[in-house]
Amino acid sequence: MKTKKLLTAFIILAALLLSACGMNSAVRKMSIELETVRVTDMTFGGFDAKVYLRVTNPNWFTVGVSKLNYHAYISGKEVASGQAGQEISIPSGSAAEVVLPVKVIYGNLGGKISQAFSGGKLKYRLAGSAVFHTWFASRTVPFDTKDRKLK
Repeated sequence: MKTKKLLTAFIILAALLLSACGMNSAVRKMSIELETVRVTDMTFGGFDAKVYLRVTNPNWFTVGVSKLNYHAYISGKEVASGQAGQEISIPSGSAAEVVLPVKVIYGNLGGKISQAFSGGKLKYRLAGSAVFHTWFASRTVPFDTKDRKLK
């Protein structure tokens, strides 16, 4: 009887350890890439944009994204933050597009807007974290697009 209980406990522990290791390797394979940024509306006070991210799942199982938080920076200064409004499910071996709404107020740019209008180039960056989940585990993964030139 003791052997049976010990064996059952060992099997449960092994399953938990394997599922945790499996999620860690799955998340490492996931990629989040910035595809494009499109300005959707401009006013005298600022502009609205949509940031398009491509999330790729090369694994043999479906992975969900339940939360995606972001911070947008222009020339090193944070100008917007928020989170994706929808939960997405990415089937095995495919990619999904995530659209983030960004609202930038010119006053938050700290004088950098005149540099853009006079033909200068601004650097922008998008950083944040995404919560990936499967039927057996979940994990938060950071992402960072690094500095890119805004033309």
